[in-house]
Amino acid sequence: MSAIRARASEIPTGAERTLELLERQVGRSLSDVETPVAVIDIDRLDTNLRDLQSYVDLHHIELWPHTKTHKSPEIGRRQLELGAGGLTVAKTGEAQVFQEAGAPRILVHYPPFGTDKWERLADIAASGVELTVAVDSVAPAEGLARALDRRGLRAQLLVEVDVGLHRTGLTTPAGALAVAQELSKLPAVEVAGISCYPGHLRPEDPTLPRGLEEVDAFLRETCDVFTTAGLRCDRISGGSTPTRHLTHTTCVNELRSGTYALLDRNDGADDRCALWIEVTVISDAVLNQVVVDAGSKTFTSDDHPDGGHGSVTGWPGADFAHINEEHGYIDVSALSERPAVGRHLQIVPNHACGCMNLHDGVLAVRDGVVDHVIRVAGRGLIR
Repeated sequence: MSAIRARASEIPTGAERTLELLERQVGRSLSDVETPVAVIDIDRLDTNLRDLQSYVDLHHIELWPHTKTHKSPEIGRRQLELGAGGLTVAKTGEAQVFQEAGAPRILVHYPPFGTDKWERLADIAASGVELTVAVDSVAPAEGLARALDRRGLRAQLLVEVDVGLHRTGLTTPAGALAVAQELSKLPAVEVAGISCYPGHLRPEDPTLPRGLEEVDAFLRETCDVFTTAGLRCDRISGGSTPTRHLTHTTCVNELRSGTYALLDRNDGADDRCALWIEVTVISDAVLNQVVVDAGSKTFTSDDHPDGGHGSVTGWPGADFAHINEEHGYIDVSALSERPAVGRHLQIVPNHACGCMNLHDGVLAVRDGVVDHVIRVAGRGLIR
């Protein structure tokens, strides 16, 4: 007898299956959950959120967390409850998620291009959200302005400048001013200031404070030329997780840190990392090596200055050296005793943002027990 075949449209998606499986884990101890699975310690998460909110409150800086790290309405709402001024996203689809989650102010820090994106952003503005978009040229703003103007809507613009990462942004204050002056001629939008991302300044770099001084000087010069030309520059958006606690030494008044919520191996803070991957050792057949049940499809392949693909918590000397798509290779040659097959391990990923984007849901854990499932509703929204 042949098996009954369902229509393709009736077969549950991977996201649907995953969320169903995750819900079955609620109430279990971590040692009993099915692996591999992404886990967030909700007490650590709340500590991280409160820590940065307290810092910005002390220094009268507005926090606009970048939700690209967690992509979760639950965490975004918590950031707003604690006092964030708004939420930052990269893609239009992410903006729709957080608009539906109730965010009153959204910054799209990515130049949107294309009629579909402009119309969806206009829909967000029409819902009552105070919309801001960062651009480094006129073309994306022209299309957005047309879509907004046709419907009697408005948005603010930030002119992005390049302070050293060399990815997007105008490279000189004069260039930023020229674009801002063209933008100021468009209907339905208003230039409100400037933005940057100092992603070239890494926590392991001893020259970080000096580099941040150079960023600040560039921002101040740019703001001065805007003001002299009669343009607004009251919003100066920038910062990053590595530089977050130095923001008060700069002119930045809107901080867009993202990874601070979860932290990761790149931030060098395993004891404060709220995110890890719970894995199981599935093989010890090769000398001086164990293999776990998670690879690049679980962690991402993002690198680290010291090599490897994550930090194995509680096993100093264990080197998470290599990954395939579904296998993780841990070098245990430096260990006096290696973890046995069936043993659970906790591995902090190199990069929280890329890792979270691979998971439809995450187990929220308190005191070693699964409390609930955090849905990653913004996962995969690349448009």
